[in-house]
Amino acid sequence: MRNILMVAVLALFGATLCAQGQPALSSDDSSKTDCHDRPVGGVKLKLPPPATSIVNPPPPPPPPPPPVEDLPPTEVPPVPIEDGSTFFDEPVQGKVAFLLDASGSMYGSRIASVRQEAVAAITSMNELDEFDCNAYGSQHPAPHYTVFLWGGLMPATDANKSAAIAWINGPATNPGGGTPTYSCLKRSCEIYPVDLDKMFQLTDGSPNHTGTSSQILSDFPGWWARFDHATLVCVCIGGVGSAQTFMQQLAAIAGGTYIQR
Repeated sequence: MRNILMVAVLALFGATLCAQGQPALSSDDSSKTDCHDRPVGGVKLKLPPPATSIVNPPPPPPPPPPPVEDLPPTEVPPVPIEDGSTFFDEPVQGKVAFLLDASGSMYGSRIASVRQEAVAAITSMNELDEFDCNAYGSQHPAPHYTVFLWGGLMPATDANKSAAIAWINGPATNPGGGTPTYSCLKRSCEIYPVDLDKMFQLTDGSPNHTGTSSQILSDFPGWWARFDHATLVCVCIGGVGSAQTFMQQLAAIAGGTYIQR
């Protein structure tokens, strides 16, 4: 009996302690006693970082350039075209006439050299250049004893250059007859334009048909005066002293150039 009373007292005492230690619930329903509904202490949760890292924002755009004063375009002069064409080492460019001696003394290596030089010069010309050729010898028809490729300047197109090369290597320059330098020079100064750039006068001998050296030196200044700025280039290929002297004097009258070959 004593043991039963002891157990009852202990049970009552434990129940009293339990009732005194139970905290009030945060819920409005204070009658709940389920320990699962009791609030717990503060909880700190460590969350994983986001799957993608935060990208730095792009830098701001640069400020606009300061305003620039509008300036008119600068005119640049065109670059002159250098074609490298020469005739017996004399530059060939612009508007050019070739006067070629085809007299009998131009046989063999002389006419071969002239043809080679003329073909090389014409081949190297460009379409901005213009040219014509003539060949003089007493075997050609009077009154000028001169045959012309065209009788006027033509542009140095591929077709015209091909025609000129065929003409130079053809019968027009075959040597024969005397040297009608007077009539060839006079006629050439009459037909070519006043803005001619250069005239090549080539021979190997003294004039002996249609006029003498003295007559040419006397009359030539009047013929040449019609040109604005042309340069006379006198080429003496071979020849004796009298021919060389005449060509030097002719070049000097025109303020031109003398070439001895």
